[in-house]
Amino acid sequence: MNKIKNYISKNLVVIFFAVLCILAYLIAGQAPYVVASDLINRVMRNSIMVLALIIPIMTGMGLNFGIVVGAMSAQAALIFITHWRLTGMAGILVALLICTVISVVCGYLLGRLFNKTRGQEMITGMIAGYFGTGIYLLIFLVLMGTVIPFWDDQISISTGIGIKDTLNLIEGMKGAMDSMFKLHLSVVLIIAFGIFTVSTGYKLWKEKDSLEKAERVSRIAKWAALGMGLILLLVIPPVAAVVNRCSVPIVTLFFILLVSALCQFITKTKLGQDFRSVGNDIHIAEASGIDVNRIRILATIFSTVLASWGQLTFLQNMGTFSTYTAQQNVGTYAIAALLVGGATIDKANVKQAFTGVVLFQLLFLLAPAAGTKIFNDTQVGEYFRTVISNGVIAVALVLHAMNKFKANAAEAEA
Repeated sequence: MNKIKNYISKNLVVIFFAVLCILAYLIAGQAPYVVASDLINRVMRNSIMVLALIIPIMTGMGLNFGIVVGAMSAQAALIFITHWRLTGMAGILVALLICTVISVVCGYLLGRLFNKTRGQEMITGMIAGYFGTGIYLLIFLVLMGTVIPFWDDQISISTGIGIKDTLNLIEGMKGAMDSMFKLHLSVVLIIAFGIFTVSTGYKLWKEKDSLEKAERVSRIAKWAALGMGLILLLVIPPVAAVVNRCSVPIVTLFFILLVSALCQFITKTKLGQDFRSVGNDIHIAEASGIDVNRIRILATIFSTVLASWGQLTFLQNMGTFSTYTAQQNVGTYAIAALLVGGATIDKANVKQAFTGVVLFQLLFLLAPAAGTKIFNDTQVGEYFRTVISNGVIAVALVLHAMNKFKANAAEAEA
């Protein structure tokens, strides 16, 4: 009983949003295939942006609202490749190179700024995002066509100064990653379960001498439960029909898994240990000989680069974007999704990132339809989404302040 209470208390946010998603689905009454296919699409295009937040949290810098700067790096890269008429995977690779270079520079400057404002990184990142937006507007709305010689009849404003406020990616760039290679969801699930089976078997064999019986039974039970779940998905006719119809963009999925593996790998390296040391206690880390400022700059660069990759993945999926406002809600939505997954201001991992993306995007998908059914007004659902995205962040900040106050009070009593 105590284990169940502890589990519920630790995962209260996740459980709450899971219940909200179930209720919204029941009320909305949308077709299962429509919900599943749209959810897959949303998860594919939003996951990397959420993953970009993990390393700064691990380093003790909190929620990095400065990822907006990385998003603008990707938008700048897409403007360039649209002007150069690059398409397909060549266009994606060139855009990745450009946005990586720009975001490394921006991440370095942002990291230097964070080092000057220790303890205030979240508000600093937010203000830096506004400042970065101003520079971005100055370049692409004022300097393009005046100080910077530029003209392109497809993307330039008719006056010759600035870029159009809406940019449509040229044919061959829209969905360049997504449409390259797809597999049915059923096939992807079978492959994933096969990989999990091999991984579980290998770990059980490798740790056969040191693994306790209870742990061994737990792992086998987990494998069996997943196997039974997969069988049910493929056997129950209504569910099987949805699973067999939905398709997954494999190149995009591979890119997301690669970024996830990179995050996991970094946490196990010496650099990852330094990230954790700085996050746990910055003063002890300094006393241990760790160059704290350098570590914090590296964490910021890593986050900004991943944010640029995430925005690039998002925009190639959309195929069109608002040149000057596409980055506005990037930080808010990504942070809200991470917090919905059970993360906190000082603790986050890849599992929480994916859990949050699924729940947050599912709620985003269902809220307007549910609002229409209940109040006969779609706009109510839109308001609800805005309240959720900002309310989750507000609650997380309040809980963090309360926990910090309790910790300080406990230290004072000791």
